[in-house]
Amino acid sequence: MFSWFKKKKKESDLPPSDPMPSPQLQEPTLPQRVLSILSQMCEGSRLEGDTLQFPAYDLALQVSFPDLDDLRFRMEATFTHPSFFGPLVESTAGAAPDEEQKAQSAANQLYYSVIEALLPALKGEGTPQPSVQLWERTHLFRASVSGVILQGVEEPPQGQDLWSGMQEFILPCLGTQNVYWVKLYLARMGEETSCEVRINGWVVPELTQHLVELAQTWPAEGAALKSAKQYIVLVQDKDTQINCPYSFEDAKDLTRQAIELFEGGMEYEVIRDTLSSRAVDPSLGEDVFGFLPELVTSTLLTQVQTASQVLFQPDGKEAQTVWFTQCRAWAPVYAAIREHIGKDSPTQEQMMTMVSASAMSQGLSNALSQGSKIEDLVMSRAFLVSNGYMLW
Repeated sequence: MFSWFKKKKKESDLPPSDPMPSPQLQEPTLPQRVLSILSQMCEGSRLEGDTLQFPAYDLALQVSFPDLDDLRFRMEATFTHPSFFGPLVESTAGAAPDEEQKAQSAANQLYYSVIEALLPALKGEGTPQPSVQLWERTHLFRASVSGVILQGVEEPPQGQDLWSGMQEFILPCLGTQNVYWVKLYLARMGEETSCEVRINGWVVPELTQHLVELAQTWPAEGAALKSAKQYIVLVQDKDTQINCPYSFEDAKDLTRQAIELFEGGMEYEVIRDTLSSRAVDPSLGEDVFGFLPELVTSTLLTQVQTASQVLFQPDGKEAQTVWFTQCRAWAPVYAAIREHIGKDSPTQEQMMTMVSASAMSQGLSNALSQGSKIEDLVMSRAFLVSNGYMLW
């Protein structure tokens, strides 16, 4: 029995083979560059994909670049931590000719402002602050403060850090949350000023005015731009913390339900009762019912100024005035509104179902009909709440 085999070809008889392609190294993205730089700056941090983890602090950081061109950039950094009621979101901006320099600039800004104050705060470090009184409760905080980042000048106005001059105005604006973050920024460009005070990301115009007055103490001459920035993280003492019965997502989800009820044509009073029955806490139902129309109105009518203090009138009790930054549900209600506008593209008619329920819109209409100019108005906001209402 015979088997037939093809003659084995010599190597010289084989056709030339293509060389094996060498693996292509993928260029890191700009967010990855930023996180990589920060991982080297922050001892004990660990880069995992698109997230920088801080295991010793139970902290996580992600960054993105919503605005980016050849030179200019704006980076958005999002920190999450179990003690935060909502995420800590901070923006940095600048200009640089290439990605490496953009990444270095963004990382430096974030490190020497937010991170420099945040990490010590999460370790329990910081200076004890005077007590904050809210809704017949006392809250104590410790403040961890970054250095002052200066541009165009050698020292801040009046030679002291910004927190020293603003502390007495900011503390009364704190509420019951475990952690608050404050950004102070002031700049002078000739005769013009650009300032802001942000508490957990929210601009507080009445507090900003104090920084405007501070910026004006810098002489107009000198560098074309003079600026100072400082970041403060305030952590509440464990002995005065409260256990809020709802989460950020609970409040946001209930707001989305409330939007559906308003746009579905449900009667006004029925919406109030429905939200109270659906909420994990009755006071959350009252907050969503009250805040939603007012925040939709101010979201659509951006040219209207609103006071940062709001009035709560409990049934049968004395009215209380608080800062909106002390209202825990304020941020998730606003987040749900922005999400609804961005994802659902509601019609004007749908949005008006909520605007028409706003006391602010009714007051604005009355003022304009009497000849007031919209730029001269500062609208106030007041909420009727039940006897058992609790401001969380």
